[in-house]
Amino acid sequence: MPTPSRWMIKASLIYLFAGFLMGAFILVSKAYPGLSPAWTLLPLHIEVSIFGWIIQLTMGTAYWILPRYLESGSRGNPLKAKIMVALLNTGILVNSASYLDIVPSSATLVGRSLEVGAVILFIALHWNRAVSYNT
Repeated sequence: MPTPSRWMIKASLIYLFAGFLMGAFILVSKAYPGLSPAWTLLPLHIEVSIFGWIIQLTMGTAYWILPRYLESGSRGNPLKAKIMVALLNTGILVNSASYLDIVPSSATLVGRSLEVGAVILFIALHWNRAVSYNT
């Protein structure tokens, strides 16, 4: 398994655990009204669960599973793949910090831009790899 895939899959499992804990805390707060401030974690729970766990797990698995280039046997530029991982995780962390009011809420725009940059790199890395060899 290539290094970027390992990084993304391991990071996604960490985000899964964090999202699970936040979701459990939010769920418990429904039974105990004194814990109602837990609902302020909902945007963070969504960010971590969707972008950190689901999307990252999907991207990491796709980078590993999609066919390699026939000519070189590579998966493309490994530096671009590492930048993709860094952009996605930096975006998730910036958005998370914004939801926790550690940084201004306007930082969410920066975080989303980083995540979009990661998706653009993902598409660039995989577009020519998604081919049919049955011509």
